[in-house]
Amino acid sequence: MCSPYDGGAPAMMQQSQVETDAIGAGEGPQRAVPWSAWFTRQGWLHWCASHVPQSWTQWWTTSSWRQPLQRVLCGLEGILYLLLALMLCHALFTTGSHLLSSLWPVVAAVWRHLLPAVLLLVLSALPALLFTASFLLLFSTLLSLVGLLTSMSHLGHAQDLDQ
Repeated sequence: MCSPYDGGAPAMMQQSQVETDAIGAGEGPQRAVPWSAWFTRQGWLHWCASHVPQSWTQWWTTSSWRQPLQRVLCGLEGILYLLLALMLCHALFTTGSHLLSSLWPVVAAVWRHLLPAVLLLVLSALPALLFTASFLLLFSTLLSLVGLLTSMSHLGHAQDLDQ
């Protein structure tokens, strides 16, 4: 059996003082055993080594069990990721459906009142957009012509382009 005094697993942390209750009854002095003492002493390692069967230690030192265990753990990880993705999709779907059901009156009001205003704005801006597009097209054509004329005026560049 393990006791806190022989290097085994620690019991409850004990104090060196005598604790008494209201009528004076106490447990007497006990030695203080901190939790860190159980980890720093190697008693637990000796206890484990003496209580684990020899066949288990032989099985642990061989490497033939690691590859199937790794496959099982990778499969389990994949299943957990799949479950996490499904739970996330479920949460997003339920939250989204509740949100959309509560926002439906707002969407209907926007469709009824704001959509004609947006369409009118787009239609009124259409001539300005067409003018801007035609101006940019004309400007880029003029720049291309200027570039072509300046490259043709230098004979060295024109000969390089031919070769």
